[in-house]
Parts: sequence; C-alpha cells; structure tokens
Amino acid sequence: MHTACLISKNGKNWLDRCGCWCLAYGHRPQAKGVEMAANEDDEDVVVDASVRRSRAEFVFEALLKAIVRVDRRPGDLLLKDDIARELGVSRQPVTDAINRLAGLGLVTVIPQVNSYVSRISPADVIESSFLRSAVEAQIVHELASHPKSAVVTALRNQLLEQVQLVAAGDVDGFHDADDAFHRMLVELAGLPGLWDQIAAARLHLVRVRRLGLPRPGRLAISYAEHSMVVDEIEAGRPRKAANTIAHHIRYNEGELRRLQKDLPQYFL
Repeated sequence: MHTACLISKNGKNWLDRCGCWCLAYGHRPQAKGVEMAANEDDEDVVVDASVRRSRAEFVFEALLKAIVRVDRRPGDLLLKDDIARELGVSRQPVTDAINRLAGLGLVTVIPQVNSYVSRISPADVIESSFLRSAVEAQIVHELASHPKSAVVTALRNQLLEQVQLVAAGDVDGFHDADDAFHRMLVELAGLPGLWDQIAAARLHLVRVRRLGLPRPGRLAISYAEHSMVVDEIEAGRPRKAANTIAHHIRYNEGELRRLQKDLPQYFL
C-alpha cells in the first residue's frame, strides 16, 4: 500500500514511508530528469513546460497535504520565499500552487500583500458532510445488498491495519488508513472514478476531522464504526449498513460545533 522514497533533509538522505505524499514537507520522488531550482537565479535556465508543470504539481501537493492535515493551520501566513526555500524551488511554482489552492477555497490571497490558509467555512463543512453521507450510504447499501466474501475479506484486512494504528496512537497513519477504507468502499462497489469527486468535495470536512482526531478515544471510535459497517455488509443488512456509515460521517457535524466553540480562531 505504501511506497518508500528518498528525500533530502538538512543535507542528509532520509528514507520516508509515503502514501500520496511523503510526510516531510510533502516530498515525493522527483521525476526523472527534473532538477528543481533552488533560487531565483535558476530561473535563467531554460526549462520545458513539462518540468515547470512538475514543479508546480510538486509544490501544490506539498501545500495541499500540509493544509488538509492542518500542519499549516487556518490563518497561517504562506510566505512564498520561505516555502520556496523549504521545497527547493523558485517562487513561481509556489505562486502557481497558491493560486490553485485559492481556487479550492483553501487559501485566501490578498493581492500585493500576502496569502494565508483560509479559515474553515462551517457551511462548506455541512455541505461536504451531507454529500459524503448520501453517496457513501448508497455505496454500502449496494455492497450489503449483494455481499461477497472477497469484498468482506478485503475490508477486514484493511481494518487490521487500522487497529494496529489505533494501538500505536498513530494519528497520521490512521488518517491515511481511514481514507484508504472509504476509497476501498467506492472501488469495491465498482465506482472508482467517483472517488475523485468525493475527495474534492471533502477537503474542508477533512480539516475538521484532523483538528478533532487528537481528541482522546476518537481513533478507537472511528475504527469501531468502520468495523460495524463491515459487519452490516457481511450480514447482508443494507439499511443498517447505510445508516451506520451515514452516522459515522455526520459525526463530524457535531465535531464542527465543538471545535467552533473551542477553537473559534480557525473558523469563519
């Protein structure tokens, strides 16, 4: 499920485990033949469009992960020079990435002044929760209507990873495993293309979930709810499966209200 890649940190090579992105600054393996500019002077070097796109995508993914995981918290300034230095690129890919993130509602840009991580919109979170619960409830309803042993086996194997992460208190690892579980449901239902639409709609919801995950006992509760969904699929109880996953997803709405009270500075 995970791959390994070599990244550079403080002049040393580190082997990091990664899923979509590596944890250290969101690094991922550099494309063959792509050399990242370390400073503005390197912009004099002629690079083709594919290299520029690779740089921009690299920075976009690194910042997206940092924002969604709330390593960069709502309201944090995004200083282009600092980001460029951290990621070993010039300013232009950073500017491009920030503009893309602004289009997703994750970054607020004040022209000629600065950019910062957007505060979370409660309305966006509620809409995301509603969409996800409706779609995923229908998906597990279909899976439970025609339960297959191969589907149940795949899901239970994924749950084994989750229980280990809960025991270790690995929040980042559980976050990745949680995503993998929900994505697996979509793929096992024969609708892999649907995941991209779900993922795009859930960005604000994920930020709320990440803010709430350090709450004591939350990892174990999430794991237990995932396990209940699989139990209902295996038992062939589509209505209960749908209700269980809808409750699981819409828990975040209650978490939103709690976080708005405890951490008001992160919300609009």
